[in-house]
Amino acid sequence: MSSSHEIDVKELLAKVDSGQPLLVLDVRNDEEFENWKIEGRRQFKAAHIPYFDFIEDEQAAVERLPRAEGEIVAVCAKGGSSEMVAELLRGRGLPARSLVGGMIAYGEYLEPVTVPVRAEEQSVFEIWQFNRRGKGCLSYIIISGDEAVVVDASRSREIYQTFLSERGVRVAYVLDTHVHADHISGGPALAGKLGARYFVGAGVDFDLQQRVSTLGDGDELQLGQTSIRLLATPGHTPGSVCYLVADRYLLSGDTLFTTSVGRPDLGGHVVEWSRDLFQTLHERMAFLADSTLVLPAHYGDTSEIGRAGVVAATLGELRRDLPELQIAELALFTEAMKRVLQTPPAEYAEIINANLGKTQADPQRLVEWELGKNQCAASKGDR
Repeated sequence: MSSSHEIDVKELLAKVDSGQPLLVLDVRNDEEFENWKIEGRRQFKAAHIPYFDFIEDEQAAVERLPRAEGEIVAVCAKGGSSEMVAELLRGRGLPARSLVGGMIAYGEYLEPVTVPVRAEEQSVFEIWQFNRRGKGCLSYIIISGDEAVVVDASRSREIYQTFLSERGVRVAYVLDTHVHADHISGGPALAGKLGARYFVGAGVDFDLQQRVSTLGDGDELQLGQTSIRLLATPGHTPGSVCYLVADRYLLSGDTLFTTSVGRPDLGGHVVEWSRDLFQTLHERMAFLADSTLVLPAHYGDTSEIGRAGVVAATLGELRRDLPELQIAELALFTEAMKRVLQTPPAEYAEIINANLGKTQADPQRLVEWELGKNQCAASKGDR
């Protein structure tokens, strides 16, 4: 619980998103600030003055603060340096608080939002999207009757457990759409804790103590009064899958985003995986109706969060608007994927091995591996 001199991530994002006046003062070093920043759904006033500038010349650092209405929220990596700066500013009569847990807390915060479904479906099932705002990661809980499914869970499993407990539902299945590279999957640990079965697509070499069940293309899981069908959608990875809920809601993993497609180069086989991705997008998914609602596992920018707070788009909109879906020839598609090749973060290889159960790391290393936004889309820029 935060004190009167602190603010937590939930309150900060609510203030930023609602347009309340404040100044976010980032006191990390230059490199950390340039690599990763607080983002909101609305523009807000921000400043970057490193902590050591306050130590070396407090008066000069304070004079560099831009004039701002409302309070000042100081931000650092873990919350220690920002707490000291906030105290310093309060001593000068300025309203200042420190972000509890700093950017690490921002990167781990999960925000549950309900996905709108058709009126006739509301009594049958509900879909919740959990938005990990600091990383652009999305996970899901689907509930039908007294049963639930968790998809693409993040490492911090407690929020899912609390959410499910409050609703009094039993987790029947825990699913992953693929072996994640940008974050540690909470799927195996969550399944083990709740006594649920953990499913992934076929053809992935796991080395986990937790039992891993596999599903094939077209296999269905019954959940209460609805069903979830697995679609094999290789391309981002050879084992990538999507989950189709009630024949209308597509949990698309990293195969298809709202502004791009999943990058096919993380395994170092861009030509081969581009071929798979092209076939997935143009053949394997061809039977899906334009009205299908695409719910991805990642996004790149807060502008992709819709008015209802959900990251989603219809398949028809994506077929019309995404440049990658306009390319009708395999050779041209492969060349397009080559043009946006990026060197993946070095941590991604470590994360993949950890998600496969092949290596283990201490909790501090896991936190360090996950710092920063995801880089899972096949596009340049902020992805």
